[in-house]
Amino acid sequence: MWKVILGAQWGDEGKGRVVDNLSRDVRFVVRFNGGGNAGHTIWDNDTKYVLHILPSGIVRPQTVNLCGPGVVHDLEVVHEELALARACGSTVILDRSAPVVLPLHKLIDEAREKARGGIGTTKCGIGPCYEDLASRRGVKLGHLTRREKVHEALTRGGYYEEKAAILSHFGVPVPSLDEVIDWCMSFSDELVPHLGDTRAALALADSSDVLFEGAQGVLLDLIHGSHPFVTSSYCTLGGVSASLGVYDFDRVIGVTKAYITRVGEGPFPTEQENGEGDFLRTQGHEYGATTGRPRRCGWLDLVALRYAARVGGLSELMLTKLDVLSGIDEIKVCTGYRLSGEALGKHETLTRYVLERAEPLYETLLGWREDISDCRSLETLPRNAQVYVQFISEWVGLPITAIGVGPERQQMIWRKSR
Repeated sequence: MWKVILGAQWGDEGKGRVVDNLSRDVRFVVRFNGGGNAGHTIWDNDTKYVLHILPSGIVRPQTVNLCGPGVVHDLEVVHEELALARACGSTVILDRSAPVVLPLHKLIDEAREKARGGIGTTKCGIGPCYEDLASRRGVKLGHLTRREKVHEALTRGGYYEEKAAILSHFGVPVPSLDEVIDWCMSFSDELVPHLGDTRAALALADSSDVLFEGAQGVLLDLIHGSHPFVTSSYCTLGGVSASLGVYDFDRVIGVTKAYITRVGEGPFPTEQENGEGDFLRTQGHEYGATTGRPRRCGWLDLVALRYAARVGGLSELMLTKLDVLSGIDEIKVCTGYRLSGEALGKHETLTRYVLERAEPLYETLLGWREDISDCRSLETLPRNAQVYVQFISEWVGLPITAIGVGPERQQMIWRKSR
């Protein structure tokens, strides 16, 4: 069975722990988009793992973990995560066609962020690296096999000189060409043995169980998100096909929190800059896994979730952090937007312009005060929690097949076989 895990909000939905659970019996776990700006958190027996580039399956010894050609690789992060993979006994294959995030990319990213006042980038160099991928330039993992290949990639068509000019424009000290090449080659011995062809591996895995792990979320997608407050890769089901050339999937699972958060800038109609938002942030430990920044918190936005389900190609939902809502007497849920006094149409695209002008329309559901962390079936949840889950499912029009009731691996309610 081939399953896809996508974020159904603005990222940070708990995809890592869902992948961790679903990877228990699969052979392949595959990352297809993003880079070190992602932060997938896994808890196992009070041990916390935060993974940024390698698939969350690396903590499972039986898995083969693939990073496809659409993933941009920060070599320092990959170096750290390969050590964890070795300790866990899992296999890692990195696509030799995948781009390398260079120190030049990070410096340019940070300089631009300071100059323009910020869109909330993590300053990991992701955007500048994807720019090079689109313009058919830059260093690929396969170039690390020989110093001459790295040199050629950096000097072709005045590439290095252009990057140096950009940094000089911003008054940033420029690493020398040799320093950049030395940095790349310092990882060669470790990474080259892991290089391979991930698309060929998937072609040979036709009858195996495969799990595709998305980074960020549909609402941050480069095309379908609220541009320019988006990431630089494709976060929908189409992103899997674009990166890996595969098209047939059995399940497309959207992961959503029981509320909603956002890191960085950008419109956020249901944001609660008050005690309710502070409660969600404190109870949910809402701080970015990559940056440590406090996440902006708000009530669940079903308009945005239904939009994500439509453009993301979702077939089902998995709901995380339901336990965070315990202790709230009345829970608001956004079920509509009003723009300039008019109700938003059901199928409108949620552009920046729409989200910035949207006045959220809420329905209020009764909350619960019980601790639900030990619940393992829908029927054992408090009645009001059951109603909340059912309300989301019916409104979005998708089944909710799993519910997270705590951070640990076993704190899940499964309503469908994994």
